Amino acid sequence: MRIILADLPAKESYYHAVFPNLGLLYLAASLRQRFGPGCQVLFIDPHRSLRDHLTAVAGFKPDLYGVSFAYFTKSLAYKVIDQVKAKFPGLPVMCGGPQPSAAPRDVLRDCAADVCVRGEGEEAVCDLAEHFLTGQRTGLDKVAGIVYRDAGGAIRETAKRPLIRDIDRFPFPAWDLVDLSRYPGWHIHRAGPQCHVLVNRGCPFDCNYCSNPVWKYNKPWVRLRSPENIAAEVRLLADKGAREIYLSGDELNVNPAWALEVCRAIEGLRLGRVFFNCNLRPDNMTAGLARAFRRINLWVGHVGIESGNQRTLDGVGKKVKLEEIVETCRILKSEGVKVFGFVMLFHAWEEDGRLCFENLDDVEGTLDFCRQLFKKKLLDYISWQVATPMPGSRLWETAVRHNLLPGHEIKGVFEPNLALPGIRGSDIRRAVRQGLWLKNYYLVRNGNISFRHPRAVWANLKVMLGLGPPRGAY
Repeated sequence: MRIILADLPAKESYYHAVFPNLGLLYLAASLRQRFGPGCQVLFIDPHRSLRDHLTAVAGFKPDLYGVSFAYFTKSLAYKVIDQVKAKFPGLPVMCGGPQPSAAPRDVLRDCAADVCVRGEGEEAVCDLAEHFLTGQRTGLDKVAGIVYRDAGGAIRETAKRPLIRDIDRFPFPAWDLVDLSRYPGWHIHRAGPQCHVLVNRGCPFDCNYCSNPVWKYNKPWVRLRSPENIAAEVRLLADKGAREIYLSGDELNVNPAWALEVCRAIEGLRLGRVFFNCNLRPDNMTAGLARAFRRINLWVGHVGIESGNQRTLDGVGKKVKLEEIVETCRILKSEGVKVFGFVMLFHAWEEDGRLCFENLDDVEGTLDFCRQLFKKKLLDYISWQVATPMPGSRLWETAVRHNLLPGHEIKGVFEPNLALPGIRGSDIRRAVRQGLWLKNYYLVRNGNISFRHPRAVWANLKVMLGLGPPRGAY
């Protein structure tokens, strides 16, 4: 049994392969667990050209090929899939990730893939491996959680696959398949090599801009790993040489009591000079949790600020108050934890079926809110993007209903991707430049930056100076 699990060749596009693809590494571990030593898995990393990618496929001679991708890389994914199928016409191709989960029929219509896996794929991929590798080309209708093209070319969808509630059951990702030193990690960090550990799956909230079709494919929307299980993987990665670990998940403080136990389990490892960072909601923060962050060297929290306008936060379903954002920043800073804010401009939403959106004054209000946080030393770093409709999100549905999609493929999170009434593309680009100047001023001022992302650094400079399109900036 020879299976390829592939990342897209990043040299063919502008996207940044910052960390190893955890989804594929989880699939590799699950295949090994199900089928034992007879299952050979090749992970094709993203640090190569399409030509080298195809050469790796030819050399391995797989029985099954799988690829993972999101909306922004779908064009490259279709090109790769079509060339794989053209060169190896008898090779079954399965695909998964955000885009195949959110829009599987579009994927099968627009490329030569055979199957899309929806939601988390550990069990579905193992079932597909059993199906294809036993020589049976019928009976895909019995594999839950997929959309496939049948022998007559019709697209079929099977029943939803129940989610595994106890996610400690999943084996650790197949970390032996990757070289951590080949991944640059976050451009803001304290140490390297970096990697990430998925501490939970999903989010109980429903912000309109969030496209989370993998974890929200079925319920429950959020599942937590046990602190002991997380700590065991952290130990494994520290022994492998990782010196900064991103405790990955939509928000670590989704359950503050559980997050505190996670910190205690990590503290008990006594790792010394290993650093951590994480994502946080701008509420649910306690002084005790911030102290626990300090004790484990969690040096920066990525906080979802999103907007400096309360009407916007209410409209998009963020369920947080501006004063809670300020208080969370204050608590973190009081314990020496730096704050990295995620912010979006030009949000849009619906109220009783009526389109609402941020105008230029609202955007200036967000910029000013962030300036005030910086002046009060409650914010250290920031990231800007334009609210972007993604398949699987309520914002996408709103954009379709109100004819806000400008008729071209969405290119990136700095582009004017919503045709908002009275808002010109030049207005959006000017606001983005203002945000990037503010961001980069404090980025340099506060330090802890890496220039291992040369393409992204150059893209940032071009946007700030108005010299080119913003694709590839961060």
